[in-house]
Amino acid sequence: MRRERLGESEAKLLIEAMLFASNRPVDLRTLMRATGWRRKRELVRLVEELKREYDEQGRAFTVSELPGERYLVHLRNELLPIVRKYQRRSLLSPGTLRTLSFIAYHQPIEMSAVAAVRGSRAYVHVRELEELGLVEVERRGRSKVLKTTQLFAMLLGVEGSVTKIKRIISSLVERERVPSQADSGEQGSQPGGDQASADRGS
Repeated sequence: MRRERLGESEAKLLIEAMLFASNRPVDLRTLMRATGWRRKRELVRLVEELKREYDEQGRAFTVSELPGERYLVHLRNELLPIVRKYQRRSLLSPGTLRTLSFIAYHQPIEMSAVAAVRGSRAYVHVRELEELGLVEVERRGRSKVLKTTQLFAMLLGVEGSVTKIKRIISSLVERERVPSQADSGEQGSQPGGDQASADRGS
């Protein structure tokens, strides 16, 4: 049963609520079903109006369009370093986060190579990361090649430069490694490769 079309103000309010409440990108068709709007162009206009309002009001959040006609509400890039300093909660599980850092550091990298280091759970991790819009999968014959997305670069505060991404990942891993090395005298390893065997069940 098709939902009755909402008025413009109600539709925009519902779009904002859905984007804000979701921890992953929301596709345009889902927004169309929720609002009862049938024309993509009209709904895109509402999303763009919402983004413009955020920008003009100087809000902490903005709206970004991602590949696949998906939208995401997220913090502005300039606020990310400050928020990260005081907010330690992660959206991802430790295992998924390690898989993401491994992909980011070694990209572009085949799925089989990721699984060889991160274990069979890497397939679950990659599926979650792809749904979140942080990793994209490119098919090359029978192989799947992974790399991080523009959204990942944006959330990291860089402009999609793989070199910059690898440098940031390396520095973050080094920062986390220093206390444990001082206590245990352990040697460092590559980003995302630490305790890989222990993560195979995570």
